[in-house]
Amino acid sequence: MPVMEQPRNSRMNRDRWDMDKVRFHLSKPPAPNRKIRSLGDILVDVVSGLDQPVQENVRVLRDAWPKLVGEQIAKHSEPGFIKDFTLHVFVDLPGWMPELERVKRLLLQKLQSSYRELRIRRLNLILKHK
Repeated sequence: MPVMEQPRNSRMNRDRWDMDKVRFHLSKPPAPNRKIRSLGDILVDVVSGLDQPVQENVRVLRDAWPKLVGEQIAKHSEPGFIKDFTLHVFVDLPGWMPELERVKRLLLQKLQSSYRELRIRRLNLILKHK
């Protein structure tokens, strides 16, 4: 992100300022010229620095996800969040939804046996692009 310039360090044409001050009845020197950027460009910079918070339990599951579901399925899905004893899984392509539905019961059994402390009772698949 560019650093905002300090007005004290900016160059100013004193002769031009003296002439404009008299002509336009100004009391303050003009602000330094800055590159004008659209608000959309600025917001992209701000929003890109923000990460969505992730539950600690979900981080553990994301690390173990390829071992639980296999490398191929793990490339197209990831644990999203846990709410009300339900693990919500994000899937990036609609074609992978039936594949995950097919292994859903087996995956739930693996999660319940390996991660009892999470008390996951259901799996919910959500189509969401990574």
